Amino acid sequence: MDKIIVVGAGTMGAGIAFVAARAGYAVDLVDPDAPTRARAVERIRKEAERAKVPEAAGAVTLRERLPDSSDAGLAIEAVPERLELKLDVFRALESVLDSSAILASNTSSLSIDAIAAGLHHPERILGLHFFNPPAAMKLVEIVHGEQTSDEALAHARAYVERFAKTAVLAADTPGFIVNRVARPFYLQAMRAYVAGVAPPEDLDRLARGAGFRMGPFELMDFIGLDINFATSESIYARTGARRLEPLALQAEMVGAGRLGRKSGSGFFDYANGAIKHDDEPVAPADSLDEDERVVVLGFGSVAREFEELLAQRYATVSSIENDEFVDEIGMDTTIVVDAGDGVSDRSEVIRQLDTILPPEAVIFVDAYATDIEALTGRLKHPERIVGYGVLGTLAAQRVIEIVDAEKTGDDALELAQELFESIGKDVVLVEDTPALFLGRTVGSIINEAIYAVQEDVASADDIDIAMRQGTNYPIGPIAWGREIGGKRVARILHRLAKAEGDAFAPHRAIWVLDAETEDAEMEEVQP
Repeated sequence: MDKIIVVGAGTMGAGIAFVAARAGYAVDLVDPDAPTRARAVERIRKEAERAKVPEAAGAVTLRERLPDSSDAGLAIEAVPERLELKLDVFRALESVLDSSAILASNTSSLSIDAIAAGLHHPERILGLHFFNPPAAMKLVEIVHGEQTSDEALAHARAYVERFAKTAVLAADTPGFIVNRVARPFYLQAMRAYVAGVAPPEDLDRLARGAGFRMGPFELMDFIGLDINFATSESIYARTGARRLEPLALQAEMVGAGRLGRKSGSGFFDYANGAIKHDDEPVAPADSLDEDERVVVLGFGSVAREFEELLAQRYATVSSIENDEFVDEIGMDTTIVVDAGDGVSDRSEVIRQLDTILPPEAVIFVDAYATDIEALTGRLKHPERIVGYGVLGTLAAQRVIEIVDAEKTGDDALELAQELFESIGKDVVLVEDTPALFLGRTVGSIINEAIYAVQEDVASADDIDIAMRQGTNYPIGPIAWGREIGGKRVARILHRLAKAEGDAFAPHRAIWVLDAETEDAEMEEVQP
């Protein structure tokens, strides 16, 4: 239990070796390439200095080849993602290690069962998928094949805990947890861009405003478009799921050598260095607006949030929680914020308001639930309709999507910016497309997480842990789905599917997100 072998001294292998050495293990780091070994020595030395554990560097022994025999209890393979190369490594490890030793692959895309096939002791083969950089990232996916023994999994978990990492258990399925559930973050972002929803910098700003550490386009540039595209291709090839199909756009960019930061350009240009963001919070208005007369119409928590925040910025704010009283709205009303119930199409209510209110009154409509284009085509004053997108709670969203609909007037859009900025929210104008950007992206991530639960890839809890710690998501997708509400997510995805195909429709188990308890079983239920 006190010695570990790591095969492959590249970025991941050297990082894993340091993690093991920091935990008190003696580590043999094996790589046939001398320059790679030299770079590994320097990486480990710097990591040890940074972590203030200089003794860790001395615990790693660099080797050109495997020893003739070893009493290591664990060997971790971290060589390039080529199946035959990995098989050669594991055959060699079997010849030098005791039959009780655990053999683990750091693969992010290949099948553990394919690696285990043909080996003498497949029950001890598993995946230990670390994330880059291994020293900093807390998550390790423990991947079990069909023949992996419970004993091997228990030993692997003990190692991960001694590494001071968080372990999640994943089945041997394409992409495991993180790479699988994260696909829609990239794919739906590119679909939105191709559809002309907004340019990459604005879509990234929306993502950061929803709590993501980095927007999808900047993140693809950071990872490398070639690596991201290869992962998407691998997962799609193994699943055949249309919703996970890569886009031609990324293939074209990779073919043109636009790989992101490492090539100097990708979705963004890096000639002048890394991208700088201006994400300073918007300062709420510091005085009450005495002129506007605001009515909040709706029945849920978002309506109550609107009412509380707007009451701090406008002198006259009232609320209506029952559509039967819509015709009682005063003729002096200048702004109506309709939050509805988050699920129902609000076209009929808005049509009623359009006939009641004077033409200068502006009406805000939840664009995730209501088709703005269809709505404005039926109104006498479509220029006053402003579609907006608030996914879960106003508190959790710093940047709001505002629909730049064809018939919405400039004055109404200007008022929308003023209103949201007055309550401390930035805005981004997006084209009028079903599910907008955050709806399609976050909704699809939640949907993919539910697919993963239903396919026994991992438990709901482990998926949430993995996405928080492996990708720095602001909240786990299952928890996020419960916060937004299963019916609302389903409504958003049904609208997306109507426009782009049934492949993007919600999984039928999505309705369980509306269960009252956090520990509700994720069982398939009919809507």
